[in-house]
Amino acid sequence: MSVQKVSAQPTGSRSLRNVRRSRFVSAVAAATIASGLLIGTTACGAGQIAQTADQAPAINGNEIDAGPLALRDVHIVFPKDGSTQAFVDGGPLEMAFLISNGSPDTTDTLEGISFADGSGQVEIEGRRTIGPNQSLRAGEPALLLTTSNEPTDPSEERITVTVTGAPPSLTPGLTVPMVFDFEKAGETTISVPVDAGAILPRQDHPRGVEEAEGEAH
Repeated sequence: MSVQKVSAQPTGSRSLRNVRRSRFVSAVAAATIASGLLIGTTACGAGQIAQTADQAPAINGNEIDAGPLALRDVHIVFPKDGSTQAFVDGGPLEMAFLISNGSPDTTDTLEGISFADGSGQVEIEGRRTIGPNQSLRAGEPALLLTTSNEPTDPSEERITVTVTGAPPSLTPGLTVPMVFDFEKAGETTISVPVDAGAILPRQDHPRGVEEAEGEAH
């Protein structure tokens, strides 16, 4: 009769192998769960845009920074009487904007505003210096964004900016490049929108200028 030999293994070695196998299975399971969560999170976020990513400020004007100076809501104001004749005549038209000086210790001065093509004149009435953490406001923004009943901000100077001799490109609904010149921040050019008023439709050529013959109407 043959006797089958059975190799005996130490009990301690078998227990150690079982522990290692258990740890390996647990690690694989944990990695699988983590991968699933990562894929799920990525899938849920794919194609989504943060709610504020494409939000624009509720203003009519353009904005730009010039060093510590922040130019906001820069635009040509539509005449309060609703007439478009001032655009045909090249003015007078009023500009509106807010310039804030974010520097904690440096004062700057608005030395002038001009059209980038060299035409027209821009007259500034009032104090032009902008102290540290102070603001300079011109005109009344369209659509009554501010009212005469609002309390005066002691950190804000108010001036009047009037445009005359403007080029034909200064038309409701379009933009015109203008240059702001500061004593310390230097010159900065910004495309200034022209407010189209409450009822005027947008048009793609200067008002008062006939379209070239043969162009589509």
